[in-house]
Amino acid sequence: MKVVLANGKLVNLGSNTRVHSSGYQLERLIVGSEGTLGIVVEATMRIVPLPKYRCLGVANFDKLEDAGNTISDIISSGAQPSMLELMDKIGIIAVNKSMDLNLPEVAAIIMFESDGNVKQAVDYEIEKMKKICESHGGTGIEMSYDVAERTRLFSGRKKLFASLSKYKEGIICTDLADDMGVPNSKIAITAQKIHEIAERNNVIMAVYGHCGSGVIHTKIMLDPKKKSQWKDAERVIEELYDYVHSIGGVTSAEHGIGLSKAPPWKKARGDIVPVMRSIKKALDPNNILNPHKLMDAPDDWVRATNLRYNVR
Repeated sequence: MKVVLANGKLVNLGSNTRVHSSGYQLERLIVGSEGTLGIVVEATMRIVPLPKYRCLGVANFDKLEDAGNTISDIISSGAQPSMLELMDKIGIIAVNKSMDLNLPEVAAIIMFESDGNVKQAVDYEIEKMKKICESHGGTGIEMSYDVAERTRLFSGRKKLFASLSKYKEGIICTDLADDMGVPNSKIAITAQKIHEIAERNNVIMAVYGHCGSGVIHTKIMLDPKKKSQWKDAERVIEELYDYVHSIGGVTSAEHGIGLSKAPPWKKARGDIVPVMRSIKKALDPNNILNPHKLMDAPDDWVRATNLRYNVR
């Protein structure tokens, strides 16, 4: 990795070797710093060839809890899914309205995939995951190696985010709380908790995500013309992140903290904020690199969110 520091110096970080223990691994410090410590101008990454075989499976569940427990069991079984995705009923209804997919409007759909260069190994993995789905009440299971068929099976999940505002007339889909990371054993209870919090606070929330990695995406859907709905959303965000942190989860698994996630992140990780400020001061004493983000973002949710949505 080549990085330009605040003083204008170009530094080379990392190595071309598979592993290294030669001093501070500063390239890892840059990852997740969101431009506050340096500007990445070049990055070299290790890639692997695409596998020869890929099989995708889909299973339907009448209970969200059963889908969550299926995901936890697949991961704890030792299976190595190349993809493990979840869609809840809200997402299913939305993509059906948007894309006319005619998916079964069950409580949840799981998509599971195995890939590799030995077909027998892929067969073994996909069958293993299929049996786990069946043991938790999964029905209507379809599996295919065919590219066109896999594309069809995955199309609803691929267009889910773009479809959510079609769920109900008069609502919009917001990015107010959207990519928590939770322990794999907590996926089922977290999915249920999200719906419980949303219902109690008068908003609609979709639950989906890359559950093989413990990533849960949510979208708060509300009527933007009602000021009370923004207050409802504020309560949802606080309750949701408090819960995620209480079970050992993280504020953001993929998208970063920036401004809008800073208040709950700082509330949960106040212990490391002074450390991060010290690092920032050492590398960027004049605070010229992406200032006022992460630990220096506003603590007030309205101020942190107003760049994206006018919530006052």
